[in-house]
Amino acid sequence: MIQGFLFTLMGFVDALMIGQLGEVAISGLGNSQQLLTFSFLLFAALSTGGSILISQYSGAHQSAKAIQVAGSIIVSAALCGVALGAIVYFYSAELVALLTTDFLKPSDQWSDVPSTASLYLSVVALAIPLMLVSQMVAATFNATGDTRTPVKVAVTFNVVNFVGNYVFIFGLAIPGITEPLFPPMGLRGAAIATLFASAGQCGVLLYLLAKRFGLKAIFTPNTAELKKVITLGYPSTVDGFYWQGARVFYTVLMNAIGAIAFTGYTIVRTFKSLFLLPVGGIGQATAIRIGQLLGAGKYRLAKASAVSAIATGVVVMLIPVVLLIALSDSLLSLYNIQQESHRLARICIWILAVSLFFTAVNSVIPGLLRAGGDAKAVMNITLISFAVVGAPVSFLLGIVLDYGLIGAFIGISLEEVFKSYLFVRRMKQNAWIHTLV
Repeated sequence: MIQGFLFTLMGFVDALMIGQLGEVAISGLGNSQQLLTFSFLLFAALSTGGSILISQYSGAHQSAKAIQVAGSIIVSAALCGVALGAIVYFYSAELVALLTTDFLKPSDQWSDVPSTASLYLSVVALAIPLMLVSQMVAATFNATGDTRTPVKVAVTFNVVNFVGNYVFIFGLAIPGITEPLFPPMGLRGAAIATLFASAGQCGVLLYLLAKRFGLKAIFTPNTAELKKVITLGYPSTVDGFYWQGARVFYTVLMNAIGAIAFTGYTIVRTFKSLFLLPVGGIGQATAIRIGQLLGAGKYRLAKASAVSAIATGVVVMLIPVVLLIALSDSLLSLYNIQQESHRLARICIWILAVSLFFTAVNSVIPGLLRAGGDAKAVMNITLISFAVVGAPVSFLLGIVLDYGLIGAFIGISLEEVFKSYLFVRRMKQNAWIHTLV
């Protein structure tokens, strides 16, 4: 739980500080982060499939094979990260223009968002290989039961990121109070801080893993194990494309509604990511625990652990819901936005608070289904929920009936409700109760 909070905190700090720079900067960062998140899904098979195999090999006391899997996903992530980073570096503005619909116009008529986002992406592109490798190393530690090491490293470099943001974004100024000591870099400064923090985090994680398992082992891929990883993980990649494809659709939809709508959506989405982290941590821990229990053949205990995790996730979500409702105005006051953006975002936060209970269920069940090899069900449920409820209802309410941001956000929330029903029904069918190794 703590680790998930810390990894996402890096992006939240960027969003909060950039929120002082106005709507265009918020929109630039929001579109940039959506693009990066969608791009990272290309490699979800590595982290998901790798975690499943490593946890089950650990449960079966086959540590040598677990290390082979770790080496395979780390090397693959590094190579793929370099390729993805190059694409983002050279085509950042064009990629963002796809999200803002500016690509439909001549380039000299584009809005300020693609060029603003490019300031951020051209630097963060250099950190993409580092981020991907860090994900794989952290997944290796977690799957072997060591969650403390990644947490300690994450704490350190989230502090580095926070300090770097303050220094580079504002030039050591207190916004609205003191003058900067050197020229502020704004959005580009946030990217530089993220790059430094990502480099440090990746380096330390690799050093600690190499110290434990040997440098050669963690950089030696095994083709046979990599095939198993991809076989187990590819449904998660497809599922991720469905899920993030839905978010891309919503991003384009909000941009089509208007700049104020997208700003409000970006802010609410940031809070949603932050407040979902506790239950996301429960889901991650549950998936690892379920994988170990299934690997050891303890099926009855695996089922009991799954039910307990879902109940815990729903109860834990009470805290974020209460905080969101009680502190909505205070949270939004952290951003330098127009009054209309503030009003729309506040209403969306209230809608979000209600839907979070269903989202909690959707954050826990997919992990345990994947741990038992039932990843295709997760993929299908994600697609069906978006196609049947999310896309048509949000488009109908937001565009056709002209309810704007509020209508579109209601459609997004109803998708979560429908998805939770499908996930619970699938879990009760017990198709995930079996050993994979």
